[in-house]
Amino acid sequence: MTATRSDGTGARRAGAAATEFDLTAHWRERARGREGWDNAPALVRDLSTRFTATVAEAIERAGGVPGRTETEFVTATWYGTSHVAEVMHEQLREAGPKWLDPEQFLHYSPHAMVSAAALDLGLGGASATLVGPDAEFQAVAHAVRRIRSGRAATVVVAEYEALTPFAAAPCPDGPGTAAGAPPEGRATALVLTAGGGRGPFLTVHRSGEGEGEGEGDGADAPAGRAGTTVRTAGPGLLRLLADAAEPLVVVSRAAGLRDALVLG
Repeated sequence: MTATRSDGTGARRAGAAATEFDLTAHWRERARGREGWDNAPALVRDLSTRFTATVAEAIERAGGVPGRTETEFVTATWYGTSHVAEVMHEQLREAGPKWLDPEQFLHYSPHAMVSAAALDLGLGGASATLVGPDAEFQAVAHAVRRIRSGRAATVVVAEYEALTPFAAAPCPDGPGTAAGAPPEGRATALVLTAGGGRGPFLTVHRSGEGEGEGEGDGADAPAGRAGTTVRTAGPGLLRLLADAAEPLVVVSRAAGLRDALVLG
């Protein structure tokens, strides 16, 4: 690996952490219907606590982040939790008056995970949450571009997933959905920094752009390097980048794109 490269064209993976957790208890509550509604917010409180702890661990492994109030934070999720959507769906199917617990709306937005973690950990830079099947790829690419352009010195990139039955039912090919069993919840965080350090180097190669600073050749040039593993982006990309110890090219799954992340 080119562990000593620091030419300003990308970002370094300075620290990483990941966790998985069992969703069986939460799925059991959902199966109780109305009788389980009072315990519904516990899912998101549990996830928020675990997500924040994972980000904190990644920061610790990075040796901390200089200037926490300027550190940026971008998070990706495929489905989030579908927590509020599921409760609304169940309650609207019930006979009688319709109601929703106001506490549900505290966790309505997928961005609530980032907000809670940023407040708890004192990360004061710009933040964003991306949603969808290419979200992890785009979150990493966004972070690398922020660092490469000099707009940020450190960006925390994270992802989370905690599918409810409502989200998992129509998506049997979704992340972690084993037939007949609750999927595992998960959270991953990477700390990306500019300049020196010992972590592997991440660059973004984009198709259809002018040459310069690693851009313009899309995935084709880096994918052609001998001995380099090429993967297609999907759920669990951040975990792949967190664990990777060899050169790796990850191609965006977005239709018509040959954008690539290169770790090496």
